[in-house]
Amino acid sequence: MTKFERLNSVLGYEFDRYVMEHPDFAEKIPPGAIVVLQMEGEDAFNKWARNIAELHRGKDEPILFVQVKGLRPPKSRLIRPVISKSA
Repeated sequence: MTKFERLNSVLGYEFDRYVMEHPDFAEKIPPGAIVVLQMEGEDAFNKWARNIAELHRGKDEPILFVQVKGLRPPKSRLIRPVISKSA
């Protein structure tokens, strides 16, 4: 997996989580639209993502660009993990 593919995968995962938590935002996305995530300061990635979208775009499919400022540092969601040793 390339650097851009990894970044796109992370952005896609986070975008999915965002729209699940913000249904009002999700309602702004037209049915059948191709969502292209664009990250501030990542010009080469943004161009790559736009090119991939154009390559996979079907007839009459709208392309929707979503600009993001960045990603927060990853944070674990585990609650009080405990380590135990086997006997």
